[in-house]
Amino acid sequence: MRPTDLLRVLNKQFLGLAGDTANAVAKKLTSPPPPLVSRKPAFIDAFLYKMKKNPELLKNKSIWSRRSTILPEFVDSQVKIYNGKTMIRCKITEGKVGHKFGEFALTRKRKSRDQPNAKVKQLKKKK
Repeated sequence: MRPTDLLRVLNKQFLGLAGDTANAVAKKLTSPPPPLVSRKPAFIDAFLYKMKKNPELLKNKSIWSRRSTILPEFVDSQVKIYNGKTMIRCKITEGKVGHKFGEFALTRKRKSRDQPNAKVKQLKKKK
């Protein structure tokens, strides 16, 4: 149905000129369309899924599955997440629910941009 037809039906309904058919058409047109794409379910590794029922088992547990999603059941527990070299301790809070474990264990070292300039300044001071 074209937008102009929708406006006509809504105007008739507002003025009370049309009967039940206009009301039925207006309800069909004003209802929200169904979602086009449904979301995928969250990925949870098998051993984490077992711990979902008993979160006490998760305390100080080492996790290699960086792609697993953090569930609300894991809140207020500390875990160790593998970053490719070492295990990084991470406390799970409510703000981290829905994110992936790997987001909180960085794999690259941060470069400090001030170090080269600091060395140059020290050399200038010595001269």
